[in-house]
Amino acid sequence: MVTIRSVSVFILVLLAISSLALVANGEDKTIKVKKVKGKKVCTQGWECVWWSEYCCNQTISDYFQVYQFEQLFAKRNTPIAHAVGFWDYQSFITAAALFEPLGFGTTGGKLMGQKEMAAFLGHVASKTSCGYGVATGGPLAWGLCYNREMSPMQSYCDETWKYKYPCSPGAEYYGRGALPIYWNFNYGAAGEALKADLLNHPEYIEQNATLAFQAAIWRWMTPIKKAQPSAHDIFVGNWKPTKNDTLSKVAQLLVPP
Repeated sequence: MVTIRSVSVFILVLLAISSLALVANGEDKTIKVKKVKGKKVCTQGWECVWWSEYCCNQTISDYFQVYQFEQLFAKRNTPIAHAVGFWDYQSFITAAALFEPLGFGTTGGKLMGQKEMAAFLGHVASKTSCGYGVATGGPLAWGLCYNREMSPMQSYCDETWKYKYPCSPGAEYYGRGALPIYWNFNYGAAGEALKADLLNHPEYIEQNATLAFQAAIWRWMTPIKKAQPSAHDIFVGNWKPTKNDTLSKVAQLLVPP
């Protein structure tokens, strides 16, 4: 049996080698396709130099299976969890299908897809974990313990957005989802992208696991602010920091808190 510890090591290894993606700069990523014994195989770029079905921008379910999902989020349905029975593999795969044509988990070949899934699901686990400190298996094993903020201190209604994303009477825009989103303007923008009335019904996210995953993937794929890249674009190498970006980060590190 694969242990939670070995799965965690696997994720860490994938994240550690993410820097290899930099080698892809400047290389031809044109997909070349042929059929071998009736099966489509491809070659593409630095990580897919061999003919393989995994180089054809396949779907996430081709390399991320239900048993891996269950191993990663093994504690999500324990009695102390707060979203027992809510999260499941099929809801994630259904949600991901909406974004696969945009490159989520399908940019590059199998290795790049695995690395992006490791990064995304690692973020999900950290944001929804109810395991702290000495929790069995470590905090990430307790990911997807929540699907909503349990004790919100405010309604997260920003009136400066009242003309574009007005708060609905009685609605509360506290954190919900696999990568929790907050504030009326985020619910409004996510609702537009997902074609769901989240501005008037933010509770939809905590009632539907597919929608909850879709909102999280939307957050991953969408820049938080204008002129900023999305997490996806940074991770797969679609965006590189400029000299000014690098100098700005160095300056921040040099300034004492």
